Amino acid sequence: MRSDEPPLSSIPARPDATELAPPPRPPARKRVRLGYLVIVLGTLVAAVGFGYLIYAEIARSRLGELVYEVSPVERAGWLTAPLPDSVVSDPSVVDDSGLDGIPGEPVIAEPINVAQLFPARWTNPRYWSEPEWAGALPYGGADLPEGFEYVNPAEIISGADAMSAPETLKIPAIGLTTTIYGLVVYSEGGRRLWESPVDIVGHIPYTARPGEVGAGWYFGHLESPVRGEGNVFHDLPDVVDLIKHDPVDIIIGSADGEFLYRVTGTGFIHRDDLVLEQSSASTVTLVSSYPKLVYDHRLLVTGELLASRPPG
Repeated sequence: MRSDEPPLSSIPARPDATELAPPPRPPARKRVRLGYLVIVLGTLVAAVGFGYLIYAEIARSRLGELVYEVSPVERAGWLTAPLPDSVVSDPSVVDDSGLDGIPGEPVIAEPINVAQLFPARWTNPRYWSEPEWAGALPYGGADLPEGFEYVNPAEIISGADAMSAPETLKIPAIGLTTTIYGLVVYSEGGRRLWESPVDIVGHIPYTARPGEVGAGWYFGHLESPVRGEGNVFHDLPDVVDLIKHDPVDIIIGSADGEFLYRVTGTGFIHRDDLVLEQSSASTVTLVSSYPKLVYDHRLLVTGELLASRPPG
């Protein structure tokens, strides 16, 4: 090393001060605007969350409106006509010429009740006292669709465990026609679970098939905005109001023909309390999540087998 060169040093060279300088701060006005924006967004999120909680509580408070049971009198009217209550055979009111000139024929002591002129299997029960309005509404009716015949309970029992799997489901009152898929059932944590149906109605395989004794369980989505699994039961809640005025039929088809189940009642249950109950009759229960946007309960629509139609 030459004597005129500066001595070596172990001190590292200092970088240019401009390289470590903090970035320039935004103007005060921009910082204030950004703060306001954060506050507004936070307020909106809180308002939406609070509004959702209010909506959920209101929706749950109205679940009781889903409970309805068709009266035994109306259910009996699906099979039999009402008994006439104004026809008498009092000899004291018999005219010498009788009725229509036939001696000894009883006559009517008072005007005929119109109910006896319109048997239940031909006229909806709501029209028994107002037959002039019969058939005025576009849905329902106590009569059977063409080709269907009332089932014999003895035939249902004798055909147990011999029926085909369901293939189609129709609810004419709400314009629903769809296919049925047998859901896969699996065990997890000691519980039996089933897959979620996508765009169609799913049947729990170990529950009753169409025409069999027992309860058949069918699941479908009211709506599925997140998973996109369809909304096949979007109009199912309408059945609750429809059955208050007219019969509603659930028609399930299989290789054995079509089986008509008439809705006898509706209700609800929390999703954690749902149990696939069995029945000594031949019934079906349709299940859908409820209420909208909450989905923590299940809407139940139950029908009982009334008639069948052979295939073809």
